[in-house]
Order: sequence, then structure tokens, then C-alpha cells
Amino acid sequence: MCRYTAIVVACVMAWGGLALAAEGPRVEAVQGLYEGVRQDDAKHKLEARVVATGRGTYKLLIREAADDGKTEKVELAGKTQDDAISFSGKKGEVAWTGTWAEGTVKGLCGASGMFELKRIVKESPTLGAKPPQGATVLLDGKNFDEMTLRPLPGGAEQEWKKTEEGAIQVPRGGMNSKRTFAGNVKIHVEFKLPLMPEASDQGRANSGVYLPNGEEIQVLDSFGMTTYQGGGCGGLYRWKDPDVFDQFSLASLPPLQWQTYDIEYRVTMQDGKPTGKPHVTVWHNGIKIHDNVELRNNARAGVFNFQDHGNAVQYRNIWVAPLDGK
Repeated sequence: MCRYTAIVVACVMAWGGLALAAEGPRVEAVQGLYEGVRQDDAKHKLEARVVATGRGTYKLLIREAADDGKTEKVELAGKTQDDAISFSGKKGEVAWTGTWAEGTVKGLCGASGMFELKRIVKESPTLGAKPPQGATVLLDGKNFDEMTLRPLPGGAEQEWKKTEEGAIQVPRGGMNSKRTFAGNVKIHVEFKLPLMPEASDQGRANSGVYLPNGEEIQVLDSFGMTTYQGGGCGGLYRWKDPDVFDQFSLASLPPLQWQTYDIEYRVTMQDGKPTGKPHVTVWHNGIKIHDNVELRNNARAGVFNFQDHGNAVQYRNIWVAPLDGK
């Protein structure tokens, strides 16, 4: 190697090293739930989420229970700097600044306050729920007798895209239950969303669970995000948001974590046929987000459908169990 070539190679390696350093920490190690305290004249518990917004930027959403029982909220903007992330923002006239490093955000708020947040991992209390006796298992990672896929263009059969966790990546065109359901049922669904920090709104890991009457419960990465009415995770698509839904919402977990829906779907039966409008109660990661809501479409016998929206959403442990008539 000549001296000139060696210098060029050394410069390229140096610039490459700088480029790698500028990339900062892995997004999946930063984004997530955090808990901690704010300390001034007293300690105040904080709950927060760090949300990736693409190109090394983040937002830090902090909730604090105030003395009057209300919830105070503050949003900070973050930018990657080497191996750390710097945050800044205001709550009224009070300035907040902080720095993320190795899973912890430390910072200042106001003239004398300090805060510290540590990254935590929460799981849905119904994750891994076992199907009760008499349930129809739609997906267990091994047996697909109760599910059907659409054929590919030209009529070719699709193959199930199985993962090491016993999950299925939603196939092209989505997937349906083979059986139709007409009466009162509970469906348990587990789903995992891909990490898409550069995407926004409806492009941020999109799918959906369609009920027998054809209405959709939206599946979307809504961790620290908002969108149009009924378009966020858990929304009754395009017409009703979850009962508590904003970018500080507690129900959604970060992408790359398994989440759950537990849906009670109830209808009125007359002469053995469903009639009137169904009602749904929905829990998202154990939090009730819809309480006996009357749907818009009439009841009918129909399948459960899991939508393909072009994103690598995964599903597993899906089962449907009959409910009593109450």
C-alpha cells in the first residue's frame, strides 16, 4: 500500500468512526417507559416515556401527580449528541433540561429542582393467557387449522411466516378465522409492533383486528403518539378513541414489546340469529379502554380478521372463548 493510499484509508476510517459515534445509542435501548422522582422541597413521583421521532431525535413525556390530585404533564425535545441525548423544554415558565445516558435521564427543573428517571420494562398482566376450556385457538404458533390466508396473485398459496417466539408475521392480505362467530365471545390477542422511528401517524406499524360485524379495533404504534379520531392503538377505527388517549396514554407499550387486547363482544340473539348493534368492552394491556360501547354496524355472523397494512406486525396466542349472555 502506498503512503497516499494509506492516508486516504486512515481518513476514511477516521470519518467512519466519527459517523458511527454520531449515530448515538441504539434506539431500542433508549425508547421506553421510565420512572423516577423530582426533588425540590419534597419528593414527587414521576412516570415518563421516551419516544423516538427519527434521525436521532426524541421526545420525553413526563407525568407527575400534583398535590391537588391532578396530573401535571411536561414535554421535552431531545437530540442525540455522541453517546448521550440532551433534552430541554418548559412547563409554563419553568425550564426543564436533562441528559440520557445508559438508561437513565438526569436533569434540572426550575431554579432548584432536580429529577432522575430510570428505564423500566412493564408487561401486560394478560400476556400469555391460556385459552379456557371450550375456546377456539386461532393461533398458537404451531397449528393453523383455524386460520386461513388469502392466495397470492396468480392463485399460489402463501406460507406462514413463523418467528422464534411462536408468532406469525401478518401475511400479505391479512388472515381470517376459518369459523364464523355469531354470539357472545371473548377474544384474546397478542401483538408486537416493529420499531419504525422514521415513520409517523398511520405509517408507524399499522394493522387491525376486525370483529365479526366488520368493525375494526386499530393496531398501531401509539406509544407517545397521537393521530386522528379512532386511528390510534385501541381505537374503534375512525369514530371513537380509547377512553383515555393522548400522547401520555398509559395503555400503549413501546414497539418491540408484546401487547394484548382482551375483547368482550356481545350481541342480542333472536331466533338463533344475532340482531341489533353489538357491544364491546376492550382491555389494552390490562387497562379498560372501552366499556360496553355500542358499535355502529349491525350484528351478524362473521369472521375475525387481522389486517395487513404493509408493516411487519406479529401476532400470537389468539383464542376465542364463548361468553355467557349477561
